[in-house]
Amino acid sequence: MSIKGTPSHQSDPQSKHDADEVNVRPVYQFLLWLGLFVVATYFLVWGIFKWNDARIKQVNEAVNHIAKPKTEQLPPEPRLQLAPGHAIHPLDEGMNYRDSVARALESFGFINRDSGLVKIPIDLAKEILLKRGFATRAMNQATPAVMIPEFSSSGRTEIARDQRIPGGTYTVTGGNVNVREKGE
Repeated sequence: MSIKGTPSHQSDPQSKHDADEVNVRPVYQFLLWLGLFVVATYFLVWGIFKWNDARIKQVNEAVNHIAKPKTEQLPPEPRLQLAPGHAIHPLDEGMNYRDSVARALESFGFINRDSGLVKIPIDLAKEILLKRGFATRAMNQATPAVMIPEFSSSGRTEIARDQRIPGGTYTVTGGNVNVREKGE
Protein backbone atom coordinates (compact mmCIF):
# COMPACT_ATOMS: atom_id res chain seq x y z
CA MET A 1 0.00 0.00 0.00
CA SER A 2 1.43 3.22 -1.01
CA ILE A 3 0.23 6.71 -1.22
CA LYS A 4 -0.55 7.91 -4.62
CA GLY A 5 2.54 9.21 -6.38
CA THR A 6 5.11 7.69 -3.90
CA PRO A 7 6.65 4.31 -4.54
CA SER A 8 6.48 1.59 -1.92
CA HIS A 9 9.51 0.91 0.36
CA GLN A 10 10.07 -2.46 -1.31
CA SER A 11 10.71 -0.93 -4.67
CA ASP A 12 12.99 1.84 -3.28
CA PRO A 13 16.56 0.41 -3.36
CA GLN A 14 17.88 2.92 -0.84
CA SER A 15 15.43 2.21 1.95
CA LYS A 16 15.80 -1.59 2.28
CA HIS A 17 17.04 -4.56 0.32
CA ASP A 18 15.87 -8.05 -0.22
CA ALA A 19 17.91 -11.06 0.86
CA ASP A 20 17.98 -12.17 -2.75
CA GLU A 21 19.96 -9.08 -3.73
CA VAL A 22 23.03 -9.79 -1.45
CA ASN A 23 25.97 -11.49 -3.20
CA VAL A 24 28.15 -13.16 -0.52
CA ARG A 25 30.29 -15.18 -2.90
CA PRO A 26 33.01 -12.47 -3.25
CA VAL A 27 33.25 -12.17 0.56
CA TYR A 28 33.82 -15.94 0.94
CA GLN A 29 36.31 -15.94 -1.92
CA PHE A 30 38.27 -13.14 -0.25
CA LEU A 31 38.38 -15.01 3.08
CA LEU A 32 39.49 -18.23 1.34
CA TRP A 33 42.31 -16.49 -0.54
CA LEU A 34 43.36 -14.64 2.62
CA GLY A 35 43.60 -17.94 4.56
CA LEU A 36 45.59 -19.59 1.75
CA PHE A 37 47.96 -16.60 1.66
CA VAL A 38 48.51 -16.77 5.45
CA VAL A 39 49.27 -20.53 5.32
CA ALA A 40 51.62 -20.09 2.34
CA THR A 41 53.44 -17.24 4.10
CA TYR A 42 53.85 -19.37 7.25
CA PHE A 43 55.46 -22.23 5.31
CA LEU A 44 57.66 -19.80 3.34
CA VAL A 45 59.02 -18.21 6.55
CA TRP A 46 59.47 -21.66 8.15
CA GLY A 47 61.47 -22.80 5.10
CA ILE A 48 63.67 -19.69 5.23
CA PHE A 49 64.46 -20.36 8.91
CA LYS A 50 65.33 -24.02 8.21
CA TRP A 51 67.53 -23.04 5.27
CA ASN A 52 69.31 -20.40 7.37
CA ASP A 53 69.91 -22.88 10.24
CA ALA A 54 71.40 -25.42 7.83
CA ARG A 55 73.63 -22.75 6.25
CA ILE A 56 74.91 -21.56 9.66
CA LYS A 57 75.58 -25.17 10.73
CA GLN A 58 77.54 -25.81 7.54
CA VAL A 59 79.63 -22.66 8.03
CA ASN A 60 80.35 -23.56 11.68
CA GLU A 61 81.40 -27.10 10.78
CA ALA A 62 83.83 -25.97 8.11
CA VAL A 63 87.40 -26.56 9.29
CA ASN A 64 89.85 -23.85 8.50
CA HIS A 65 93.43 -23.47 9.55
CA ILE A 66 93.34 -19.73 9.87
CA ALA A 67 93.94 -18.51 13.42
CA LYS A 68 91.01 -16.84 15.10
CA PRO A 69 91.26 -13.08 15.49
CA LYS A 70 91.99 -11.79 18.99
CA THR A 71 88.39 -10.61 19.35
CA GLU A 72 87.15 -14.23 19.10
CA GLN A 73 89.74 -15.77 21.45
CA LEU A 74 88.79 -16.21 25.08
CA PRO A 75 91.05 -14.62 27.68
CA PRO A 76 93.03 -16.96 29.95
CA GLU A 77 91.62 -18.15 33.26
CA PRO A 78 90.65 -16.65 35.66
CA ARG A 79 88.20 -14.55 33.70
CA LEU A 80 86.36 -11.51 34.95
CA GLN A 81 82.69 -11.85 35.70
CA LEU A 82 80.45 -11.22 32.69
CA ALA A 83 83.42 -11.79 30.35
CA PRO A 84 82.86 -14.19 27.44
CA GLY A 85 83.25 -17.74 28.69
CA HIS A 86 82.21 -16.93 32.27
CA ALA A 87 79.74 -19.63 33.22
CA ILE A 88 77.56 -17.96 35.85
CA HIS A 89 76.11 -14.47 36.21
CA PRO A 90 77.53 -12.50 39.18
CA LEU A 91 74.09 -11.94 40.70
CA ASP A 92 73.33 -15.67 40.59
CA GLU A 93 76.77 -16.40 42.04
CA GLY A 94 76.14 -13.97 44.90
CA MET A 95 72.73 -15.45 45.64
CA ASN A 96 74.19 -18.99 45.62
CA TYR A 97 76.87 -17.89 48.10
CA ARG A 98 74.31 -16.14 50.32
CA ASP A 99 72.09 -19.23 50.33
CA SER A 100 75.00 -21.54 51.16
CA VAL A 101 76.03 -19.33 54.09
CA ALA A 102 72.44 -19.18 55.34
CA ARG A 103 72.18 -22.98 55.14
CA ALA A 104 75.44 -23.35 57.06
CA LEU A 105 74.28 -20.93 59.77
CA GLU A 106 70.90 -22.60 60.17
CA SER A 107 72.05 -26.24 60.19
CA PHE A 108 73.26 -28.72 62.77
CA GLY A 109 76.46 -30.70 62.34
CA PHE A 110 79.78 -31.82 63.75
CA ILE A 111 82.84 -29.59 63.54
CA ASN A 112 85.08 -32.20 65.20
CA ARG A 113 83.40 -35.52 65.91
CA ASP A 114 86.28 -36.81 68.09
CA SER A 115 86.16 -33.92 70.53
CA GLY A 116 82.36 -33.62 70.36
CA LEU A 117 82.47 -30.08 68.94
CA VAL A 118 79.22 -29.34 67.11
CA LYS A 119 77.67 -26.41 65.31
CA ILE A 120 74.13 -25.27 66.00
CA PRO A 121 71.92 -22.54 64.51
CA ILE A 122 72.63 -19.02 65.72
CA ASP A 123 69.19 -18.46 67.24
CA LEU A 124 69.47 -21.64 69.30
CA ALA A 125 73.00 -20.70 70.40
CA LYS A 126 71.75 -17.29 71.56
CA GLU A 127 68.96 -18.88 73.59
CA ILE A 128 71.34 -21.34 75.24
CA LEU A 129 73.84 -18.58 76.00
CA LEU A 130 71.14 -16.42 77.61
CA LYS A 131 69.88 -19.35 79.72
CA ARG A 132 73.33 -20.44 80.91
CA GLY A 133 74.83 -16.96 81.21
CA PHE A 134 78.20 -15.70 80.05
CA ALA A 135 81.41 -17.35 81.22
CA THR A 136 83.50 -15.03 83.39
CA ARG A 137 86.98 -15.25 84.81
CA ALA A 138 87.55 -14.65 88.49
CA MET A 139 89.69 -11.57 89.12
CA ASN A 140 92.72 -12.30 91.33
CA GLN A 141 96.26 -11.05 91.86
CA ALA A 142 97.70 -13.11 88.98
CA THR A 143 95.31 -11.67 86.39
CA PRO A 144 96.30 -8.12 85.41
CA ALA A 145 93.62 -5.50 85.14
CA VAL A 146 92.58 -4.32 81.70
CA MET A 147 94.52 -1.27 80.65
CA ILE A 148 92.22 1.52 79.50
CA PRO A 149 93.88 4.55 77.91
CA GLU A 150 93.08 7.84 79.58
CA PHE A 151 91.77 10.85 77.73
CA SER A 152 95.12 12.67 77.92
CA SER A 153 97.14 9.66 76.70
CA SER A 154 96.01 9.95 73.05
CA GLY A 155 95.49 6.20 72.99
CA ARG A 156 98.97 5.30 74.32
CA THR A 157 99.21 2.73 77.06
CA GLU A 158 102.17 1.52 79.09
CA ILE A 159 102.90 -2.18 79.18
CA ALA A 160 105.47 -4.30 80.98
CA ARG A 161 108.80 -4.96 79.21
CA ASP A 162 108.30 -8.73 78.91
CA GLN A 163 105.35 -8.10 76.52
CA ARG A 164 107.42 -5.92 74.21
CA ILE A 165 108.36 -7.10 70.72
CA PRO A 166 112.16 -7.65 70.79
CA GLY A 167 114.19 -5.12 68.84
CA GLY A 168 111.64 -2.34 68.53
CA THR A 169 108.57 -0.62 69.84
CA TYR A 170 105.22 -2.28 70.34
CA THR A 171 102.66 -0.82 67.91
CA VAL A 172 98.92 -0.80 68.57
CA THR A 173 96.70 0.36 65.70
CA GLY A 174 99.36 2.64 64.29
CA GLY A 175 100.31 4.39 67.54
CA ASN A 176 103.52 3.65 69.44
CA VAL A 177 103.20 2.25 72.94
CA ASN A 178 105.49 3.56 75.65
CA VAL A 179 107.54 0.70 77.08
CA ARG A 180 109.02 0.87 80.54
CA GLU A 181 111.13 -1.58 82.47
CA LYS A 182 109.58 -3.62 85.28
CA GLY A 183 110.00 -1.90 88.57
CA GLU A 184 110.27 1.64 87.20
